[in-house]
Amino acid sequence: MTRPATGAPYASWIFLILFVLTPLTAYLWPFGLAAFTPIAAILLIPVFRPERPDLVWAALVALLIYALVSVLWSPVFADQGVVSDYADAERQTWAKVVLNLGLYAVLVGVATRLPGRTMRRLAVIFMVGAVLLSAVLAFEGLTGTRLYHLLTTWSGDAMRPDLERRNVAQGTYSLALMYWPAVTLLLRRGWRRAALLLTLGAFSAPLLLGTWAPFVALIGGGVAYWLVRVLKDRASVVIGASFAAVILLAPWVVLMCEGLFDWAGARLGASWAARLDIWSFTAEQTLRHPIFGWGLDGSRAFLPFMLHPHSAPLQIWLELGLVGAVLLAVVWWLLIQRAGRLGPQAVAAAATYFVIGGLSFGMWQEWWLGLAALTAIWCMVANVGVEPNFEPVIEA
Repeated sequence: MTRPATGAPYASWIFLILFVLTPLTAYLWPFGLAAFTPIAAILLIPVFRPERPDLVWAALVALLIYALVSVLWSPVFADQGVVSDYADAERQTWAKVVLNLGLYAVLVGVATRLPGRTMRRLAVIFMVGAVLLSAVLAFEGLTGTRLYHLLTTWSGDAMRPDLERRNVAQGTYSLALMYWPAVTLLLRRGWRRAALLLTLGAFSAPLLLGTWAPFVALIGGGVAYWLVRVLKDRASVVIGASFAAVILLAPWVVLMCEGLFDWAGARLGASWAARLDIWSFTAEQTLRHPIFGWGLDGSRAFLPFMLHPHSAPLQIWLELGLVGAVLLAVVWWLLIQRAGRLGPQAVAAAATYFVIGGLSFGMWQEWWLGLAALTAIWCMVANVGVEPNFEPVIEA
């Protein structure tokens, strides 16, 4: 961020297109973020100017290197070796993680150097996209995904109502990550009605569509936002330490709560009962290899019982053991300190991502990692013109 980058108009157009596509993709094809986000990064490689890695990227690289080393003892790769069977993409997590980290370093790195005029345009596109996405998802929740059904029927790709509901509900995760940066921008500009519409949609859509994790994560983000307002600079320390503790203690907490899980599973329905069983099973298997873990993608060794633990802290323990858990705790500590410099909306967005990751998804999924990069960029867009240390250095 100390010298101008070249190719500013070209990079600006790439980000403008990406910001237009993101809410559409979140609604129509959430997993498409695994395609559009890397493609944007690939197109930005010619204008990327690498800087000396900071502590956040250094910690991520350290975690990546250890994950790659762990492939040597991962049962998933034991039979045929790490580079065999390229036709089976799911067995190439090690390669995808390398590409993701490299490409998203390009994406975020170029974003920090965009022209101020571009960032302001991106802010408008982002706000409009977030409000429209929240309105559409809330409408779908109220009408039983009527609009999505019409679109899929018209395209000749009609499906069962439960699958339609599941696909539409997937967009609530993207919306939850958009919420705090977007509502901050809206309120800063005095667009209170739009902020209210965004809030109603962001909080109601997950409930209407049956996805509890985004709703819980939004509340967690609100707590983080409040802590930053109340504790000021100390909030980053408190929140960062809390996240690190959650990561380091996750399997032991689950083991202590197995009785509670049995009681809750009988009352929360089949989906949550299955997830609680997976968490208990994961914690128990962690005890078999607690220091170095089972190795990258080791979760797949327990198919068909589970594909992954649906919890990043538990997955890191299962696959990478104590070493991986410590590295991930360091990553989150540093990320929260960085987010604290951007403002409460960035800390809240980071907390939202952390909570969702603790309750859902495999942590190596490309679309989910792409959302992490986009969330960082959304927080930068929401901060333009407020924090001088993060104002883009290129002027249009």
